[in-house]
Amino acid sequence: SSWENVELGNLAKVFADGDWIERKDQSSGGIRLIQTGNIGIGEYKDKENKKSRFISEQTFNRLGCAEIFPGDILISRLPDPIGRACIIPKLKIRMITAVDCTIIRLDENKILTKYFLYVSKSKNYFSEISKYLTGASRQRISRSNLAKVRIPLPPIKIQKQIVKEIENYQEMIDSDKKHIETLQQKIETKIKSI
Repeated sequence: SSWENVELGNLAKVFADGDWIERKDQSSGGIRLIQTGNIGIGEYKDKENKKSRFISEQTFNRLGCAEIFPGDILISRLPDPIGRACIIPKLKIRMITAVDCTIIRLDENKILTKYFLYVSKSKNYFSEISKYLTGASRQRISRSNLAKVRIPLPPIKIQKQIVKEIENYQEMIDSDKKHIETLQQKIETKIKSI
C-alpha cells in the first residue's frame, strides 16, 4: 500500500511487559492471570478445560503488578506463532498478564484497536515480526524489538472503512457457517432415517 508504515511502539499510550508471577505467588482466587495460552490469532481464548490462575490483592500490591483492562491488546512474544494478538474482553474480574506478553493500549487518535487486530492476522505482519526474532532453540521477540514492528497506517477515516468492510465479510462467513451446519444436520438426519 501507499500508506506510511509506523513503528508499533509509536502508536501506543501503554507498551509494557506483563508480570513475572511464580507458582508460589499464585492463589485460588483474586486477580486473574491471563497467559500466552489465552492469546489466539486475533482472538481471546478462554481455556475451559484448563484451570485459571490467580493472585491475591496482597500479592498484586507487593509485586507492583500492571493491571490490564478490557480493550487492551495482548501480544504473545513466544510461539506459536510469535506475535499473535488479541483484545482483552470484558471478563468481570480484575486481570494481569504474564511476563511473556506485551500489554498495548493504543492511541485511538492514531490507530483503531480493531484495525490493528485485523492487521495482526496478516502474513505481512508475521513477516515483519520474523525480522526481529532472537534465540536459536526457542525463538521469541523482545518488547523493544516488538516496538520496532512497522504497521501500515492509513488515516482514521480509512481505518474505519477497512474495519467495517472486514466485519461485513466476517458476518457473511459466520452466516455461511451456520447455513453449512444446518445442511450437515439435514444430511445426518436423512442418513439416520434410512
